[in-house]
Amino acid sequence: MIIPDRLVVLDLGCGENKIPNAIGLDNVALPGVDVVHDLKTFPYPFENQQFDKIYLCHVIEHFKIKDINKIFNECHRLLNRNGYLIITVPHVFSISAFIDPTHKSFFTFGSGEFWSKNNIKAYYTEINTDLKLVETSCRVNWFDWKRYRMKKLNNWFSKIIELRIKKALINKNNPSFADRIVKRGAFQLVEIKWVFKKLNTEL
Repeated sequence: MIIPDRLVVLDLGCGENKIPNAIGLDNVALPGVDVVHDLKTFPYPFENQQFDKIYLCHVIEHFKIKDINKIFNECHRLLNRNGYLIITVPHVFSISAFIDPTHKSFFTFGSGEFWSKNNIKAYYTEINTDLKLVETSCRVNWFDWKRYRMKKLNNWFSKIIELRIKKALINKNNPSFADRIVKRGAFQLVEIKWVFKKLNTEL
C-alpha cells in the first residue's frame, strides 16, 4: 500500500531512530526527540486531529493490553480524518520478541484485527475508535549476521522468506499459515507491520 506523503507526522516512542521529518515523542530526551512525554500519561500535548500519520515502531510490545488500548484511543484523537496509524512489532515466534526483557505483550499477524472497526474480533469495549486495518505485512531478518559478505547472504535468504510470508498473508482461507511459517523458521526477526486508517466518520 502506498501512503501519500503528508507534512504532519508523529513518531511515538521514537527513541534515537525517528522517522525522517516527523515530530518525535519519547519519555527520555534522546537525540532526535522533540517532545519529552510519557506514553502512559494522557492526553498527549497535541491538539485534536493534528496529524496525518502516526508511527508506533516497536513500541506497543512494551505495554500491557489495557495501556495499548488507551494509546490507540489517543492516536485516534490525534489523527486527521483519513489519517494513518502505522505499527510495527516483533512476531511472537521470532527470537527478537523475547530478547528484550521489557516486552510485555506478544503478537501474531492476526492480532491487529482486534483493533479494526467492524471486524468480528473487535469486541474490546475499551476501544472506541474508527480505525480500520487496511494492511498487514512483514519484514524478515533471518540470521542477523554482521560481517559484510554474510549480511548480503542473509539479505537474500531473508527476502525469499519475506515474500513467502507475504504470499501466505494473502490467503484468507488459511489465516494462520503465515504464523506457522514463522514458527518453523527460528528467525532472528520477523517484524509485523499493521496499517490502520481512520475512517471519515464522527464518533
